[in-house]
Amino acid sequence: MSQTKKSERSTTGEDSNPPGLPFADENPIDAGGDQVTYPDVSSITGASLSEIREEDRARALKGAQLLAKCLQLEGVDVLFGYPGGANLEIFDVLRDYGIRCIRVEHEQGAAHAAEGFARATGRPGVCLATSGPGATNLVTGIANANSDSVPIVAITGNVPSPLLGKNAFQEVDIVSVTAPITKRSYQVQRVGHIPAVVRHAFRLATSNRPGPVLMDLPKDIQQHYPRDPEGNYAPPRMPAIIERLEDPVGGFPADQLEEACRMIHEAKRPVIYAGGGVIASDASSWLIQLAEKLSCPVTTTIMGLGAFPPDHPLALHVLGMHGTKYANFAINQADLVLAIGVRFDDRVTGKVSEFIKHGKIIHIDVDRSELNKNKRVTLPIWADLRQALPQLAASAQPGECAEWVQQCQDWRGQWPLTVEQVEGKGINPQWAIHQLSELTGGDALVTVGVGQHQMWAMQHYQVRHPRSFLSSSGLGTMGFGLPAAIGAKVGCPDRLVIDIDGDGSLNMTIHELSTCHRYGLGVKIVVINNQWLGMVRQWQDMIYKGHRAESDLSDPATSVKRSSEVEVYPDFVTIAAGYKVRAERVTRSSDLAAAYERMLADPEEPYLLDVVVSSDENVYPMIPAGATYKDIIMCSDDLGHDHDHGKKDLIR
Repeated sequence: MSQTKKSERSTTGEDSNPPGLPFADENPIDAGGDQVTYPDVSSITGASLSEIREEDRARALKGAQLLAKCLQLEGVDVLFGYPGGANLEIFDVLRDYGIRCIRVEHEQGAAHAAEGFARATGRPGVCLATSGPGATNLVTGIANANSDSVPIVAITGNVPSPLLGKNAFQEVDIVSVTAPITKRSYQVQRVGHIPAVVRHAFRLATSNRPGPVLMDLPKDIQQHYPRDPEGNYAPPRMPAIIERLEDPVGGFPADQLEEACRMIHEAKRPVIYAGGGVIASDASSWLIQLAEKLSCPVTTTIMGLGAFPPDHPLALHVLGMHGTKYANFAINQADLVLAIGVRFDDRVTGKVSEFIKHGKIIHIDVDRSELNKNKRVTLPIWADLRQALPQLAASAQPGECAEWVQQCQDWRGQWPLTVEQVEGKGINPQWAIHQLSELTGGDALVTVGVGQHQMWAMQHYQVRHPRSFLSSSGLGTMGFGLPAAIGAKVGCPDRLVIDIDGDGSLNMTIHELSTCHRYGLGVKIVVINNQWLGMVRQWQDMIYKGHRAESDLSDPATSVKRSSEVEVYPDFVTIAAGYKVRAERVTRSSDLAAAYERMLADPEEPYLLDVVVSSDENVYPMIPAGATYKDIIMCSDDLGHDHDHGKKDLIR
């Protein structure tokens, strides 16, 4: 699954230039309308209420109302946003249509929350921002959704149509900005086109390969009522009837199904390599059925976590740069790989020419552009997993691979992901996450930021359900964890939602603690706090001879403390208190279990637990970028130089 998709800019409206902006006294604004942010200018297709025939006014809906009604018809009952001058018309009417707004503290948080909602529920998430900086603040979240194929609909207000292109206050051409990172970006130019644009947006976001869609509504489009040239109110059909924008992708063509079944039956060393496409297609049960029928070992990407039970005898866990050694060995020594809903990402393949060098590959994906893009395969199949996996499970017959299954199980026993906590030493971060997994039974819905903690969570939190591990995997967006957890909790209020975050990553969006408190969202935040940009520091030690340039997060003014004291910066417990979120800090391994119990005691209470861990722990296994599975590093002793240069301890 690719990180970028070809996008197109779409506008719906007249080709003619908008009329010039008159003086305010030439066009008085209707009482009850927006009389502050922008003057009002009517057009032949939309006008203020006073310009609609009197007998039509009682039933007339303006653009903002049409939008809210159409969102309601799409099943939207909640969105994430932030108000501003160019979207106040929309905010003003949401409650009239039963739509709740979760007001975040920054628009990037709105986009990530929409992602969290979508990934946790399978329904499209919606975010709403004003023009200019409000719209551009959404861009990182939109790009993130594009990389990870998440269905979100981003709605932005903009300056009135007559001001577009005039460098007006808070004007940005957000349609052009987002065109490369959306499935499509629209700007609505006629009030009557709102229902069609909304229907297009939601169909595109969720069809075939999911992804983000943007709708930009100038302020006058929100304010005006649709009319015909004679001044009659001209209500558009809701919901709109639209032409199909994408042909639905089907299942296996008959000849390819026969060929795939032949290859599977002849294989002696098969491996299933499953990714986020399995989760997005809600096809996890079919994956399990297929694997069990074929007695085929299964490895997943980080996006595929939860698609296959971690304790299943056929489970190989995660592969790739920081995946298990046994998964990386198995896929590279397989004679057949079934690549299902994956995109052969560089963090999985390493040196592409050496990845699965001697095995055959069947690649099934809903996005035809992914086939043979990063890795040439034996049998590329353009198909929807919702149909393809049931077909394959029904038709494929296993080969003779009992010895291979035993070999994979032997490798798993030989190279396990182990965790160790030495009594009296600093808290081991892997052990801290393992303990959380044990305590929750792997049943929590987990979000993560980006960094070492993300990889440790991938390795040591045993995810048991689909749509339960939400990670910024393609774009690698620090700060993703907390707002994504907010969206997930809003979408799944009865589930335990835990953001496993790092101190560097959390610091980018910690203001969203306010959102947790304001809306009573019982999100739990576990901070794996090592006072470093840990992954940056690890690479600096490995590549730059220990030159830890700007990766130290501790207070530079801190003097050496007594051994009984722990100095951390910033003080997340105090920050949380400022947002009225309960928090505590743990520095000793013997205190961790009780702290977890306190954190989990009240499912409705937001809670931050700051876990101060050993500062120089690295993420292993690790396959260096551009290397192969044969170059895997299992521990610090495998490194060829002193990686401990510049070591710093939190507990002195």
